[in-house]
This record gives sequence, structure tokens and C-alpha cells, in this order.
Amino acid sequence: MYPIVFRLGPVALHTYGVLLAVAVLLAVRLAARQAPRIGLEPGRLVDFCVWVVVGGVLGARLVYIAQHWPMYRAAPWEMLRLDHGGLVFYGGLLGGLITGLALGQRWRLPGWATADLLLPYLALAQAIGRIGCFFNGCCYGRPTTVPWGITFPGDPFARHPTQLYESAALFLLAALLIRRARRPVAPGTQVAWYAIGYGGWRFAVEFLRGDNPAVLGPLTFSQLLSVLLALVGVWLLRRGPAHRHR
Repeated sequence: MYPIVFRLGPVALHTYGVLLAVAVLLAVRLAARQAPRIGLEPGRLVDFCVWVVVGGVLGARLVYIAQHWPMYRAAPWEMLRLDHGGLVFYGGLLGGLITGLALGQRWRLPGWATADLLLPYLALAQAIGRIGCFFNGCCYGRPTTVPWGITFPGDPFARHPTQLYESAALFLLAALLIRRARRPVAPGTQVAWYAIGYGGWRFAVEFLRGDNPAVLGPLTFSQLLSVLLALVGVWLLRRGPAHRHR
């Protein structure tokens, strides 16, 4: 665990924030290089990504605050402390999706082509972001006796490094989607395979998480959303490209 890169008096540069910034900048840069492939100016795609990121961060933060409301009600100024972590991916996905749909309609962007282009780099950004979670000590796993268990400062138990499990899976997913993008793909299929890949893996790894409470039987809130996401992916594949016009 290495939550702070360096500290200068009262100002601290947090590892989580640095890696989150690196993830976003790298993903946007790589996506912008591919923009001409779908008939978009790189600058236009960068503008689109900036607004989607803003919407995503807002959604991720709002969902986290809602899940931990008693803590934030007692210390409302902490709502603005993104450097302390506290982002829920599915909230970010929803916030980014709403922002992207609204802006895509307004700017008349090719919807499926834009989404297919961006999804591999979203997976890459997530992979880097999860490393930030590891250094921050959040999103930790259940206690374990496996040899690679990690003991975080102040914790008497070795735990599954679920942040690194998820990061490794996301790097693999990003690589597979980027490889698929080298040849023409049916509209929406990158979105579908991302939804199936991430939804399926997140559902599985949640059984090893130690910070998310069960809300329906043994399942966490994130697992319920993961099932929904994977089902959306399956539905998109079964529906076929003829039904996806933009």
C-alpha cells in the first residue's frame, strides 16, 4: 500500500489520483488516434471524452456518497475529497453513458461506432485505475491464506488482492478488444463483448471482495448490476447488427 506519492507541507499527491489521471489521459489519447477510422476529428473525440469523463466521475462519486451517506452526513466536506478515493464504477458507467448519449445526439456522432471505438480504452483505463485502488487500500478482498495474500497496514489479516485480479482481467479484456478492432467488426459487438467480459468477471471476483455487503442472498449490489450488464451484452449479440443503425 502506497497511498501518497509525495507530500509538500499540507499538500499531498495521492497515488490513486495520479493513476486515475494517467488512465484517463492515456485512454483518451489512444482513442483520439483512432478517431479518423470512424470519420471523426481527433479533437472532436477528445472533447466528447472529456465531457463523458466528467459525467462518469460525477456519477461514480454520487453513487459512492449514496452508499456511504451516514459518513458523509457527518463530514460533508469529504464529498469533495476525490483524492481519498470513493468512486463506484457502475455509477461512473451510468453517468458516462447518460452524458455520452446526450452529447452524441446533440453532436450527431455515429453512436455504435463511437462506443465500439471507446470501449477497449475504457477497459484499459479501468485496469490502470484498479492499480490505484490497490495502492490506496480500497476495494480489498476477503481474508485468505493463499501465498499471494496481501496484508495492508493496520489490518491483521492477509487478503485477496482483488484490485490486482480485476486489473489483470481488464488488461486482458482491453488487449482482446483492441485486437478485434484491427479488422472491421459488426456495429455494437465491441460494446457487447465488453459488457459480457467485464460483467462476467466482476460477478466472479465479487465473491472474493471484502468490502461490499450482500444485498440479495449472497449477492452484492455490484453482482446484480454485473448480471444485468452481461445480459445486455448477450442481448446485443443476439439482436444482430441489422437492428443497430447508428
